[in-house]
Amino acid sequence: MTLETYIRAQMARFAIEEGGRHGGVTNMLAIAMVLRNRVFAGWGDWVEVIARAPEKRGTVYKDGEQIATRMLRSTAARTLLNRIDEVYARPDLEDLTGGALFYVHPGENVSDWFKREIIDRPDDHERTAHIGPVWFFK
Repeated sequence: MTLETYIRAQMARFAIEEGGRHGGVTNMLAIAMVLRNRVFAGWGDWVEVIARAPEKRGTVYKDGEQIATRMLRSTAARTLLNRIDEVYARPDLEDLTGGALFYVHPGENVSDWFKREIIDRPDDHERTAHIGPVWFFK
């Protein structure tokens, strides 16, 4: 296995876990695009951005709430796996999120830092997309 294959697999795992909570393949692709946008914005390389992605979640989930394993056999997850190479390798791929760096499901428990630093500062963090129940911000 190459490092690039590993990175793509980790990106897909995170996107399936996060996006699967809120909808189908479109939400999964959007989460993968947020990771890509963070790399393009200089937050670190792919490994760093994916490893630190949970730290930037806007939504607080119950401890141990993992859905990736039950989502893996879904049609949405299979579609994402077929498209993850595009997200990773094609900077010209249309960004569903409008260049977002953050996301949150406002109907769930939103972290205090996210409210304070992202939602309450719309001049600094414009809302760029609304996909399913999830809001995306620059």
